[in-house]
Amino acid sequence: MLNLTQNIRKMLSQMDEELVLACQRRIEEEDSAASAAAERRRLTWERLEAAASAAAAASVQSSSVGGLVPVKSATCSVAC
Repeated sequence: MLNLTQNIRKMLSQMDEELVLACQRRIEEEDSAASAAAERRRLTWERLEAAASAAAAASVQSSSVGGLVPVKSATCSVAC
């Protein structure tokens, strides 16, 4: 199967080398863009996790300092 793929690639290169090179560049650009997007997502998740950890730590600290935290009961705002 690999030989067939290589033969087809060679044949296409011989037919229109500029097109093959343009396609290769486009694929490389798309891969690069995908890698950059993945890195941005990873950094965003790291920031979100850090913010969540900080919020959880602050919540634990405030509840341990003040004792019990009052909880409001649910109310219905719809009149029947």
